[in-house]
This record gives sequence, structure tokens and C-alpha cells, in this order.
Amino acid sequence: MKRACKVAEFFEGTEGPARKFIELDKVTVELDGRLVLKDITFTLREGMFLGVIGPNGAGKTTLLRAILGMVIPVSGRIRVLGMKPDELKHELHHIGYVPQQLRFDPLFPVSVFDVVLMGRTCCIGTLHFPTWKDKEAVKESIRMVGLAGLEKRPIGQLSGGQQKRAFLARALCLETRILLLDEPTNGLDIPAQMQFMELLADLKEKMRLSIVFVSHDVNILAKYADELICINRSMHLHGRPQDVLGSDRLAEAYRCEFEFLVGHPVLGDPL
Repeated sequence: MKRACKVAEFFEGTEGPARKFIELDKVTVELDGRLVLKDITFTLREGMFLGVIGPNGAGKTTLLRAILGMVIPVSGRIRVLGMKPDELKHELHHIGYVPQQLRFDPLFPVSVFDVVLMGRTCCIGTLHFPTWKDKEAVKESIRMVGLAGLEKRPIGQLSGGQQKRAFLARALCLETRILLLDEPTNGLDIPAQMQFMELLADLKEKMRLSIVFVSHDVNILAKYADELICINRSMHLHGRPQDVLGSDRLAEAYRCEFEFLVGHPVLGDPL
């Protein structure tokens, strides 16, 4: 009851950009004795689209896992909806998560509806059947991502872009206010990537989502994100996309892996 009151109090407080949905203050994470993240500090405000970039092994996935409470920092402070991640528990339904690896057997006969219904697990509970409300939430989520009519289609028969939308629907079929995405456009061709990003931008406005989007594609993120942070264990850059892309420190963060991106035009801009 105390937790529920605390979250209710958070939502009844200051609204709009002043409301801090996620706060990290000097967060340091070690895994198996190895330093993965060091002194990471940023704030995700209500309605913000935050892009997270960095080279392979930079700690981007670990960052999302720390926000979800799946990884415990050795130092620093994390607050999500005004609470520590391990205090959220019954309020996790406000957070949608699309992991980097979507592991499933394409031959297993599970439908799009069933995949999205898995997102309602925390609302349905164990040893309970989905209610009419749960089923309606699933249908609405499927409709929002443009897969209406494919509810009974086996997930393995969908295209790569459609599968990404199905897992996005799974993350959105709760009372989702925060959406965490770990390289969701990986493996998609350019048109499918752009369709996914346009869909996400539309959903952000309609659902008033606050988004943390991890990606290697700096140019696509720069077009849609309000702010970018670049991490490689520590945080090298944080600011507006145009400032981050134009900084000499971007190549330093990538250690020349993507040096050609500095000054590269954002996708959709004239050459």
C-alpha cells in the first residue's frame, strides 16, 4: 500500500517537462569484478525521447538493466517514478521494455495475440486467466502498432518489421508511461527502420510516452531524439543531437570506430 501511495503521489505532483521519470546520479556498475559503467548521470523527463549511443561493449544494455533493477550499481543513485528500481515491484506495469535479443522458436505455433498477451502477465498474475479487460488491452495495443487483423497469425510467419511491432505492442499493452528499447531496429532494412521510427514517434505523442532508445544508428536517433547521450563506460557526451554529432569527442568515445559519423548528415537531411 505504501508503494502504491508513493507512485500515486508522484503522478499527482508536478506535470509536464518538470516531472522526472528517471534519474541517474553518478551510477557505477561492476559485473564479475569488471567496471562496466562509471559515474553515469542524466535525467529522463516526462515526454522526452532520449537516445543512447556508444560502441559495442560500452555498457548500453547494462544501463537499461540497471534502470529496471536487474543489475545493482555498486555506487550512485537511480530513481524511476520517484522510487528505487527494487521498490517498483507492483508498479513495473508503467514500464515497457523491448530487449535486444527477441528469442523465440519461429516454428512454435504461438500467435501474435499470445505474444502480446505475455506483456499483461504482471496484471493477470500467476494461476489466473486473462479477463475481458486484459484481452481488450491486447487488441488495442495490436491495433496501435498496425497489426490489426494479424492477431491469430503465428509470430514466426511475420516479417522482421512486423515481429518488431508485435514485441513493441507487448511492451505497450500495460499502463505504459516509460518505454525502454534496446536496439529495436537491428536487422531491419532502411524502409522498415524508418517505418518503425515513425510509428514510435506517433505513439510517443498519442500515449505521452517517455522513451530511452539504445541504438548504434546515430543518424536515425539524431532525427527523432530530443537529447543524445554517448557512453563508453563513462558518459562522454550529453546534449542536443546536432551538438553531439558535431562534437570532436564523439570519435574519442567510439575510439575511431565510427569516426566517419562526425559531421555526417542526419538521415533525411540534404547532402
